[in-house]
Amino acid sequence: MLRARLWVGGLIGLVAVGAFAGRPTVGSTGEFDPILSRINLPPGFEISVFATTPKPRSLVVAAPLNMVFVGSYQGTIHSLVDSNADGVADEILRRADGLNTPNGIAYFDGKLFVALTDRVAFWPIPTGFGATLPITSLIDIKSDLPREFAHGRRYAAFGPDQKLYVAIGAPCNICEPKGLEGTIIRMNPDGSDVEVVARGVRNSVGFDWHPKTGVLFFTDNGADGMGDDIPADELNMVTSVGQHFGFPFLGGASVKLTGFEDAQAPADAVAPVIEFQAHTANLGIHFYRGGMFPSEYRNDAFVAQHGSWNRTEAVGYRIMRIRFDDDGNAVSKEVFADGWLEGQFAVGRPVSITELPDGSLLVSDDFANVIYRISYSD
Repeated sequence: MLRARLWVGGLIGLVAVGAFAGRPTVGSTGEFDPILSRINLPPGFEISVFATTPKPRSLVVAAPLNMVFVGSYQGTIHSLVDSNADGVADEILRRADGLNTPNGIAYFDGKLFVALTDRVAFWPIPTGFGATLPITSLIDIKSDLPREFAHGRRYAAFGPDQKLYVAIGAPCNICEPKGLEGTIIRMNPDGSDVEVVARGVRNSVGFDWHPKTGVLFFTDNGADGMGDDIPADELNMVTSVGQHFGFPFLGGASVKLTGFEDAQAPADAVAPVIEFQAHTANLGIHFYRGGMFPSEYRNDAFVAQHGSWNRTEAVGYRIMRIRFDDDGNAVSKEVFADGWLEGQFAVGRPVSITELPDGSLLVSDDFANVIYRISYSD
């Protein structure tokens, strides 16, 4: 079966040779054509393969290094370099292995920050970093996080305030969170001054700041086991520190969650600004800041829908565009890219979205083990 061979064949060719120094290529163009040819994009847009790595998740561009770092949930971190700027990574190196789910990564001030299931740490990148140097001796800045596996794939990013933001999921489908569970926190780069930015968050695996207003927006995954069509997945807007976003009392704007039907949600619980279809599993979000795409895309957001796993008919497996008005308000949603779902069979699952200096987008896919590049030309 072609689809099965494509997935298995893609997986076999991805693991780097050696502990840290392997240099796998992206494979022949034809190897991924069965996926690429399926993807629907607006006129003028193209999708190609930038690189392949095992189970790629969060992406971060370290512009001073001309490098992209890739987190995963297989314990690895890879670095990618497109040295000749042809839209394909020609250096793919495994920099770390054996980590506890290094899903979330961020780059700031010459350091690579890693949000693991059990801690947040950083690696001071040496001057002249390159060749086959591995990531060693991570320095912890916060080691007292909740350590449950469920929803333990942390997301992390630096905000415009130069603080590190980290999402901490609730360790359950529906339950009363304890301590820092079900929050988004922020801290100084040295781990000091930890502050809860958002509460009542079931499982956020993506956030970004509006380029004009600096306001934080985050995705949140709705609860399972309540049927095919409720509760909605969410896009939320943080207008003040410490706001509550409804979990475990509410899913979406108004659906009462199982076991909490008679419980009173906080009076000031904040409703989502956009509701997504239930179970589409909205993960990475990225506001477009570049100049490659048509000007109408500037300051709009792209959201990766990882796709359903427990729905009668599969949904998601695509990238959504969220339109924003001039005041920074989310006003509508629409499909930007789809085709990763063929009937009930998925050929890919988008996870994270980031932007290269040239204005093209990178999208990780932890099912096909691919990082795509989406570009535009007139």
